[in-house]
Amino acid sequence: MSYKKIPMILLMCIVLTACVSTEIIDEVPVVFIAGYDKGSDDKIKGTISLQRFKPNQEVETRTFQAEARTSKGLRNQLSGVPKPITIGKMAVMLFGEEEAEHGVLRVLDSFLRDPASGRLTYVGVVEGSAGDLIKEEDEYLQGIGPFLQILIRQSIEYGNMPQNNLHFFDYKYYGKGMDPYMPLLKKNENEIVISGLALFKGEKMVGKLDLEEMFMFTLINRKHKAGLFEITLPDGNYATLYKVISDVSYKVSDGNKTPKVSIEVDINANIAQYTGDKLDKRIKNDIVDAFEKKIEQDSMKLIKKFQELQIDPLALGDRARSQTRKFDFSNWENHYPTLNISVKANADIMESGVID
Repeated sequence: MSYKKIPMILLMCIVLTACVSTEIIDEVPVVFIAGYDKGSDDKIKGTISLQRFKPNQEVETRTFQAEARTSKGLRNQLSGVPKPITIGKMAVMLFGEEEAEHGVLRVLDSFLRDPASGRLTYVGVVEGSAGDLIKEEDEYLQGIGPFLQILIRQSIEYGNMPQNNLHFFDYKYYGKGMDPYMPLLKKNENEIVISGLALFKGEKMVGKLDLEEMFMFTLINRKHKAGLFEITLPDGNYATLYKVISDVSYKVSDGNKTPKVSIEVDINANIAQYTGDKLDKRIKNDIVDAFEKKIEQDSMKLIKKFQELQIDPLALGDRARSQTRKFDFSNWENHYPTLNISVKANADIMESGVID
């Protein structure tokens, strides 16, 4: 390299460095969780939990609340915040049930347009008020934001919840032939729990799934490693299955005329517990038969529910589009409420665990 070029390179580094805004983490309040409820006069009531990291490694947490007509305006309305806040580290964004039924886009649109917001932020609906839930901050040592982040992530990775975050909701909302959903949370006595799945038609929440329905939805939605499930056997005994792994395939025929959808799900599971006296080959076969029947019957009930609500969280329309040449969406939408759909389950028991 020529020595004549070194001063020019140094000058460019100085100029570029001067263009970068620096923020000291000890001085900038960080929003880890935000909640949105329906406010007065059709406003949005926003609640945020701020964490400020002190030089002695202690974390100071404070909760603030305000009302405005846009989510961007809420950031200006928040009082008592001594410095500009940053949303880049936001872990969880919650909507109260009433706000979710009203529509979430007036909040989400601002975050989706903001390059500072993280697309992997978890989103969810609270049965009741999101603000009231966030105010439970003092009950959680690490802060309610990190607590809920871990709760949702572990429910996706090790439990029965389908994948979801801000980016995923955005994709499902704007995608054709599909509808979005969010985890449903509630305060249960002294703890916050996931109670099911909130179903959306566009930006508005129109229905719910309970925990058992959410399990079935996750099994037939896409390949997934789900959690625990309890089976009732014909003789009155019970079996608990764990490490339930599903692999699902969809086949759409005659997509542009009289569409028919066949769903086939292959499941591998282990028996964690059986309440009978002896777990032999016959009992294992009974468990497999009961599990397959349960999946097929409950999945069809779930699909009928989606058809009645005229929503498509399983993305059947998008799957049909990918399997049909010159796909006609308008014809598909006309057929969807009475669409011919079948579910076939194939279960296999891999191991037996603790037997009662």
